[in-house]
Parts: sequence; C-alpha cells; structure tokens
Amino acid sequence: LRRKRADDRLRASVQDGLRLAVIDPLTGLYNRRYAAARLTAIAEAAAAEGGEFAVMVVDLDRFKSVNDHWGHAAGDAVLVEVARRLGQSLRSGDLLARIGGEEFLAALPATGLTEGRIVAERLCHAVEETPVQLPGGAGIAVTVSIGLAVGRAPGAGVPLRDTMRDTVDRADRALLAAKSAGRNQVTISRSAA
Repeated sequence: LRRKRADDRLRASVQDGLRLAVIDPLTGLYNRRYAAARLTAIAEAAAAEGGEFAVMVVDLDRFKSVNDHWGHAAGDAVLVEVARRLGQSLRSGDLLARIGGEEFLAALPATGLTEGRIVAERLCHAVEETPVQLPGGAGIAVTVSIGLAVGRAPGAGVPLRDTMRDTVDRADRALLAAKSAGRNQVTISRSAA
C-alpha cells in the first residue's frame, strides 16, 4: 500500500511537470514551446490537404502603462482576462498560446484570409467591448493589435518549416504595422492580401 501511494505521488508529479512544460502558469494557455509543435502540425495538415491556415500575433496595446499605473497584480489580472476572452472567441480546434509577456499567438487550421480577418476583428472587439475588472474593483479599458497572415502549402523544394516560420514572421510584421497605424486594429500581411 505504501509503495502504491509512492508510485501514485511520483506519477502525479511527472504529470504535473509535463503539464507545466507546455502550459503558461498565469493564463493557463499553451506556451511558446507547445505552440511551435502544434503550429507545425497545423501547417502539415494544410500542406497535405492543399489548404490554408491563418496565423495571428496578438499584442496588448500600451500594456506597460497598466503595470506602471495599476501595478503588476493588475497587469496579471488583465493578462488572465484577455486570455479568457481570446479563448472564448476561437473555435475548439484553434490554437491559442501566450508566446511572450503580453503577446499571444492564434493559429486557425483550414482558414483563409476572409475568415481569418473576421475572426481577428472579433478578437479585437471581444477584448475592447468591456473594461477589465481589476481585483480592487476598478475597470480598465484594454485593446489589442493583431497581425494576420495566411499560410499555404509550400512550393516545390521549400521546406514546410520555412513556410510556417515565414507565415509567423509575416504576422509579426503585420502586428508592427498595426501598432504603427494607431493600435486597436487588425493588419493583414501584404503577402497574404
């Protein structure tokens, strides 16, 4: 009986370690490590089917000012709530991961430019529509900027990994353009338009 309890504790410890290796502990979303592997699978499926997939890089606007003005506990509350809103606005088969401090990645399998833009606009609206309630009761308006790119099956001689990486890079550049254009908006990668 003692050995069984020890084995159960060890098994639970290993499972917790595996879970923590792919889950962001603050938001409960997947982390960058898991996102890379899952995005590869999404790109492989698109290549096999000759289809497309959409990638969005989502960044909270002026997040540093939240931490500076309200404190880091408020910043954490904002991250958790934004993660929840983003997750509720995506389909169950879509990928959502926290890939940086206030940066998220969404990948939508079997999704082209038109549907991807609709989803990205929905994400912006879901974050902006209601102020985030802070632990002290105050509400704070939060917005996000989103860069969107669409990946397609690679051409002859182009490795799938390069196509996937290029799609994420294009989404990241589109995010920078959204920030430069005034924030709280979706910008589409020129290559995807």
